[in-house]
Amino acid sequence: MPIYFIAFVSHIALLYFSVKIPNKRVSFLLAVIAVLPLCLVAGLRDASVGTDTSAYPLRCFYASQYYSLTGAMGACSDQEPLFVILFWILGRLTGDFHAVLFLCEAIVLLPYILVVRKLYPRGYPVVGFFLCFVVFGYTLNIIRQCLATSMLVMMLYELFREKRVPAIVYLALAVGFHKMSIIGLLIWIIYTSCFNRRHERSYKTVALLACVGVIIFAICVIMIGPDVMELVSLFTSSYSFQIKHAGMGSFNITMLIYFLFCLAIWMLGSKGLTTSIDRWTLNFYTSCGIISSLFAQFASISPELIRLSFPFLFISGLVYPFLSENLGRERFLTGTLGFLFFVFYFVITFVYGGSCDLFPYSSALLGVIYA
Repeated sequence: MPIYFIAFVSHIALLYFSVKIPNKRVSFLLAVIAVLPLCLVAGLRDASVGTDTSAYPLRCFYASQYYSLTGAMGACSDQEPLFVILFWILGRLTGDFHAVLFLCEAIVLLPYILVVRKLYPRGYPVVGFFLCFVVFGYTLNIIRQCLATSMLVMMLYELFREKRVPAIVYLALAVGFHKMSIIGLLIWIIYTSCFNRRHERSYKTVALLACVGVIIFAICVIMIGPDVMELVSLFTSSYSFQIKHAGMGSFNITMLIYFLFCLAIWMLGSKGLTTSIDRWTLNFYTSCGIISSLFAQFASISPELIRLSFPFLFISGLVYPFLSENLGRERFLTGTLGFLFFVFYFVITFVYGGSCDLFPYSSALLGVIYA
């Protein structure tokens, strides 16, 4: 626990220092350096930290040391091609598994930090709390999906810039890292729906759509969820765990609380936002949060299907720097609620829930083990 606490405090402090410095180059450099504490924790860890670390990442690394690129892709044919290529390149350049983990962490976190900094130059340090307490634990486990989600964040940035061709490229890269990132198309559709410049949907309409969505989703989970999982398993062997453990999951209460939390953030934010574009942005981020809470309930079919919710969850975190940038007196309340929920999420999910096997943290390089 101490090593996570030190890394989190260092990361957040560097982000806040970076926004206070008037020199743009120094500020940018500090924002980049801010990921270093988290990358060190990720890179110095033993393979026992992070459920998947000793599985496909280690296997792909060994393949990079003993095979050519084509040989490695054959040996790791059950993994997405871009992930194997990335591990092969990094493995050949460094020859060290810890260095590869360090660099992968940087590739995951830097797009997130730099995109948020570009979009919200005054409010972006707040995202550090979300990254540390919600996102970081998953980056030590589901490396492929986290790499893919970073590409989806880049896709979103291009959508904000109204650059569709680069957005398509980043979506393709995301799918190349993790096939399920095709769900980025749904993120694109939600974006298009929220940023409808012809007219603005009323608050009552949004609330009604959310309620109807909850009802329809619940019916779908109960009636066709297992059949959908069986269908997906026909196309990829990577879902054998989900099939084997079908019926062993349960509803994710933490994410149901996140559903209510997103509604509260949406109501508080709506009071302080005056422009249409700001209200559209709030609707988009909170919609992603609400959808993530609903998709997380696929865990009731099989535990690992909660991963379908992660792209929406990670993108919904952009609402906090957005509100920090644009709200007035409501900013403190939304920030406080956000911080409390992030800590609650970390404790329930990673500490008591044991998700991703973050504890105990051990590092043979540092000669430490923390419970």
